[in-house]
Amino acid sequence: MGTQQVGLRDVAHGPAPSRLRLLAPLRYLAISHPEKAAYDRLYPALLALAGWVFYWLVTPKPKLFGQGGLLDLTWDLLVMAVPFMVGALAAVAMGSPGGHLDRRPRGVELFLHGKSLTLRQFVCYLLGYLSFLGLVTLGGVAAADLLHDTVIAWAAPAQSARTVIMLCGTLVLSGLLSALIVTVFWSLYFLTDVVNDVE
Repeated sequence: MGTQQVGLRDVAHGPAPSRLRLLAPLRYLAISHPEKAAYDRLYPALLALAGWVFYWLVTPKPKLFGQGGLLDLTWDLLVMAVPFMVGALAAVAMGSPGGHLDRRPRGVELFLHGKSLTLRQFVCYLLGYLSFLGLVTLGGVAAADLLHDTVIAWAAPAQSARTVIMLCGTLVLSGLLSALIVTVFWSLYFLTDVVNDVE
């Protein structure tokens, strides 16, 4: 009696299969919980706006590019943080089954597509989302640094174009960093308090 090999295409879990498999970590945003929406959208948006306005109002402005600039510091931080987050995700996802991680959290439950999540499932989505945010931010920082001279040369004749690019670029950077910072603090709370809330 032969066995049939199972591949990624044969896995059916959750909603209908999607071609956007690489965006799976964004499913974290679809998890419903009374407090979570504020930490996913409201607080990062407020922090991003505050940081962006502060950057444009402060004089002299902190430099963005070059040694010791904001992009350089962000790069250094993310080069250390992203592998740690991916490693933490692997440790939680592949950890031995059983124990309190495979139970439902006490109090308000966490739901994704109408199904209640265990602590392990939620932590995997949380760490996956953090890793995704970190990688996207890291890619954005690298792209901004690599394309800086090209964009400056292209926008040199039009000062207004350069200003718009700087405004949009700093807003995107502020948004990504704010989402990352707030989600890190939310995960610290969850991993410190909720996961260890055992009877």
